[in-house]
Amino acid sequence: MRTFLEFQHHIELHRERVLKLGLALAKTQFPRLSHQHLKDFLHLHDHSKTITAKDLLPKFDYSHRELPVHRLFQFYGKTPQTEQDWQKLVDIINDINNIDKQVCEQFFLMRPTLSWGVQEDFYTIEKVADLVDRSLDPMAAEEFGHPMLLASEYIEDPYMSQLSLWLESHYHQITKNLSFSSVS
Repeated sequence: MRTFLEFQHHIELHRERVLKLGLALAKTQFPRLSHQHLKDFLHLHDHSKTITAKDLLPKFDYSHRELPVHRLFQFYGKTPQTEQDWQKLVDIINDINNIDKQVCEQFFLMRPTLSWGVQEDFYTIEKVADLVDRSLDPMAAEEFGHPMLLASEYIEDPYMSQLSLWLESHYHQITKNLSFSSVS
């Protein structure tokens, strides 16, 4: 990955894979959930990384002069070498997570009929789909600057680890034609 535009494309593919992985997981493991609501929720995954207009950020109490995605791209493929660089990366991650948390909270505020249990299921599905994609996407090791562990090995929660195993075993058929190399 050499350019910011390629990075943006990589993010969009990741978001699409998380959507497909999450829906596939829900279909077999969470059949009672509303798939339309889940699809709408999963579509918001990593929303902070899609914001390209600075005027959209103040509502999230974001005051940095650079867009979150630009700040993140500065660390693409690099492992921070200094304490200062580690802190910069932590600050970026915190800002991104704060924006995404607010986006999800707003999603649920607009849908008061979704129970807390359903909300927890949505978050579980999103997290498992995200971690499975990050562990199996061929570009992830390049992005993070190190080899990736399988989500099922990384996740400590036994239930989420089991869900990860199921997704890992179906990953390639679910995400067919959604890898960076296949569309670039």
